[in-house]
Amino acid sequence: MDDELSIRDISMNFDDDDTIIRTVSDYGDDAVLTRLPSHQWKEIIDFLTVEDFKALRLTGSKALHNLTDPLFTSHLQLRMDKASFFFDGNNYSEQEARRWLSKRTRLVINDGNANISTRRVAYMVQHGFLDSVTDIIAANCHCHSEVLQRLAMLPNVKSLKILDSGAPSDDEDDEGEQSSIASLDGNLDELETIIEVIGNMTSLTSLDIEFDTVVSGSRLTFLRRLVNLKYLRLRGFDLSEGISNMAGLIKLETLHLCHGNFYSSPNDDVNEKDLMFLVGLQHITRLHLEGFDCLSGIGMSPFVSNSITDLVLKHCEESSEDCLSSIGRMTKLKSLHMINSECDDAPIFGSEDLHHLNTLSELKALSLFYVFEEPGDLSCLKGLTALEILNLAYEYPMEDEELEEVIIPLLSTFPHLRKLRIFSPDGMAYSLNNGSLEIEFSSYSFGDLVDLH
Repeated sequence: MDDELSIRDISMNFDDDDTIIRTVSDYGDDAVLTRLPSHQWKEIIDFLTVEDFKALRLTGSKALHNLTDPLFTSHLQLRMDKASFFFDGNNYSEQEARRWLSKRTRLVINDGNANISTRRVAYMVQHGFLDSVTDIIAANCHCHSEVLQRLAMLPNVKSLKILDSGAPSDDEDDEGEQSSIASLDGNLDELETIIEVIGNMTSLTSLDIEFDTVVSGSRLTFLRRLVNLKYLRLRGFDLSEGISNMAGLIKLETLHLCHGNFYSSPNDDVNEKDLMFLVGLQHITRLHLEGFDCLSGIGMSPFVSNSITDLVLKHCEESSEDCLSSIGRMTKLKSLHMINSECDDAPIFGSEDLHHLNTLSELKALSLFYVFEEPGDLSCLKGLTALEILNLAYEYPMEDEELEEVIIPLLSTFPHLRKLRIFSPDGMAYSLNNGSLEIEFSSYSFGDLVDLH
């Protein structure tokens, strides 16, 4: 009876990972733990994250010595670059490999230097070892081109994320930088081969590609076959061509497009008229456009629908007032982020331009980085009655007396405002409160990732 009570005590804490670890590790004599059958351990561990599971194994309890059994880790991701049965020269029985791969849903490759055996992967794919896999993440993907070509044959993959790095670092000399650039150019063949094979993965609903080199948008023809996609993120493509290949992705709900990448901006701008090919994508709720210069009402018009709830325009230089007019027709927007840096040729909007946004009565988060000059211009936005979070970026840090001049009109304009973030290139990070309003100050420069929610 005591043992049953103890087991039940552990089970009652499934909603609190820390409590599970603490409860389990508190049994100093291991009397109860040694009597827990495997299926009950499995029920406990299924509620733990990777880090929580590691902490549990490090508690030192003698009863936990069997937690290396694949039974207990089948719900966690598997590192292909760490699992020895994916490498030549390691003798594993098929039965043992199947035990490790049974019910495994996520495969990860992080190490570009890992010499994963293409032959072994091909055998496992062909004989159903990996049929349970639904998610694949591969970094330095050009190093694993042949392996990814085999994994692309898996029948049930729903989500694929591939990344490829190798751009010059800040501390490289000219010779090293030239070598790195040459290496990036040499990766193109492998990257183009990989994305062509992705076109065969017709079960995909989520695709995320991020390259540090720039691939021609003409290579995006593979997208025409991925008609089940609901999430698409592309970074590292020259989108001055190729956008038309997305026209048939009518199930898309999230679309994230970056013209070029952090390291390189293509010579030719995106022709905003090409965005008209996307007019049929009526289910998009989240839209992120980066590096799309000279946007006007034409470029934004395909997305003027009641479905868009989240819009990000990042480093989109020289946008026109007509762009704001189109955004103002996206009346279901919950968040709008116009992000530029001090290096961008950002458009400057006055109150006569910003007033187009007053129709966004459901907007809860707004970011305006380097797109207005006078804080007083924001007083025209009285239609944003639901706004709770406002993120602003200025060229210079704000002085205390200037802050007071900004806060008072903001509070009267946005009655539900609870958080104000103010960014500048050399700003110090600190926070303060003004009544119920939380104010955060921070620095922001090109390439920084910042929390806007």
